[in-house]
Amino acid sequence: MSTADPPLGLRERKKRATRDALADTALRMAADRGFENVTVEAVTDAVGVSVRTFFNYFPCLEDAITRPAQDHAERTRRAVLDAPAELTALIALREAIGQELAHIEEDHERWELQMTVLRTSPSLLSGFLAARGADERALIAAVAERTDQDPESDLHPRLLAHVAIAAARAAVELWVASGRTRTFQSIYHEAFASLAAGLNG
Repeated sequence: MSTADPPLGLRERKKRATRDALADTALRMAADRGFENVTVEAVTDAVGVSVRTFFNYFPCLEDAITRPAQDHAERTRRAVLDAPAELTALIALREAIGQELAHIEEDHERWELQMTVLRTSPSLLSGFLAARGADERALIAAVAERTDQDPESDLHPRLLAHVAIAAARAAVELWVASGRTRTFQSIYHEAFASLAAGLNG
């Protein structure tokens, strides 16, 4: 949650906690057993809620693993639009996406588990990529609005959004692959510095 977000009420905090518990349990089970050996019933039994409650939050088990964040895309889109006018669109994207990844070092286990599940259960990859695609479409629209361009006919907003997400993804992958021997933020900013420099070489 960003500092600009209003504090959540008790009911909303409980709903978010339940959603997070379901997503975390589904992910851990999929990493341990393989996605094909996990059921909604097993997840809800472990969390202590009903199957009906699960479907109040997720349309299917796959979404609990590939799309655990409910409002990530909207927060990022808003952050791009609200960034100071003197920032370039690329820097606005860096700051907006970075804000969503600010706690990655505290939550590194989830990232590693998710990558394990995607490697061992490639059937989930299409849903994962679709979720990322939805985020990309939101960012393309935000960059287009910020730069006063058409998201459908102008290349620039689409290119910026795609390369910014690619830089963030590359930073996450390298951070995990290197055993987290460097801080994530150092790798993340290095990735965007390379983009700004034109990826020469």
